Amino acid sequence: MAQNQLPPWKALRDAAGLTQREVARRTNINSGRLSVIERGLIPTDEEAARLRAVLMAAMNEPQVSA
Repeated sequence: MAQNQLPPWKALRDAAGLTQREVARRTNINSGRLSVIERGLIPTDEEAARLRAVLMAAMNEPQVSA
């Protein structure tokens, strides 16, 4: 990722197959705040670390077929 380029949080959440509500619950970040982070607000270092951890874990979870 280029320097000064923000992580595409919504795209990562979509790739992980999680709803905004689920990410908010797993990260303990208010869903309203998560919404503005996804629209470009720079998260705190702690929020970014929690988002990375949750999204990476979700991407590595085995997918259940219907």
